[in-house]
Amino acid sequence: MRQRLLQLVDAFPSRKVAVVGDLIADEFLYGQISRVSREAPVLVLDYRELIRLPGGAANAANNLLDLGCQVTIGGAVGDDEAGRHLLQMLKNKGANVRLIRKLKHYSTPVKTRILAGAHHSARQQVVRVDRASSADANTPLPLRSLAKGMQSADGIILSDYGYGVIAPTVIADLRHLARRKSIPLVVDSRFRMLDFKDVTSITPNITELEAATGIRIRGDASLLRKIGQRVLRKQKLQCLLVTQGRFGMTLFEPRKAPLHIPIFGTDEVADVTGAGDTVIAVFALALACGASPGDSASLANYAGGIVVMKRGTATVTRDELRAAIQNDLAP
Repeated sequence: MRQRLLQLVDAFPSRKVAVVGDLIADEFLYGQISRVSREAPVLVLDYRELIRLPGGAANAANNLLDLGCQVTIGGAVGDDEAGRHLLQMLKNKGANVRLIRKLKHYSTPVKTRILAGAHHSARQQVVRVDRASSADANTPLPLRSLAKGMQSADGIILSDYGYGVIAPTVIADLRHLARRKSIPLVVDSRFRMLDFKDVTSITPNITELEAATGIRIRGDASLLRKIGQRVLRKQKLQCLLVTQGRFGMTLFEPRKAPLHIPIFGTDEVADVTGAGDTVIAVFALALACGASPGDSASLANYAGGIVVMKRGTATVTRDELRAAIQNDLAP
């Protein structure tokens, strides 16, 4: 198994993956605790730095770029500073951004996390401020250009964070394209998981699965198995990958027993920001290389375990994946 997974990692640069979805700017504002304010019982922070990174669908694309594959991105940004900066970051890393629309009546979603710490302590997130257009914003993508720009893709990731980019027409068009080309279409949807039927796979976390089905699973493995198999069947999926934080992840496939994969590394994580984007990036890329769902999930599990040990919206590299595989599995 180790050799098989290493061969998949080596094949990553030979693949082209399209990412379509909500592009988000993740900001991290770092400050040092100075004192308690005299105006209110709150901390006063001395500003240190502001870092902006790709988030949402842009983070999935950023992970793919750091894994060495070719990436085409479809989505929308506002005609604003955050959108221009996001486009430039992705373009500088080699992404094809020609399918990203710049819209005057749309604000690029920005998530600003404020982190604070004392002089010699780790900085912790104290508050997050979100700025975005309303979740029902109508920002349709040009379907003809989208399909044309993805003709050479070996796989498609659809990342839906609820900001209005993923309209029903986009879903139908991508489903048709993936079926015609016989390539995987993998979906991550924050709020409407049940809308995505007849795709290759969906990768919800346990909270998203509970919200979509209206059932609290609460760590019940038997109930998770029942719900996972029901979703798999009703949504006509080839597989379903449910991530469960420190409890690892579980893969469901038709006519197979669920495959549970324990977490890689320690459960004392540094930051879970964007970990789901890393998981879907590696999972979909491995499927695009012809890997089985089981091998793809194993690689995604390694990637998730690596990225949660980093602070901020982070990515994983092929070298890190190779080291994880070699150190974790017996020859």
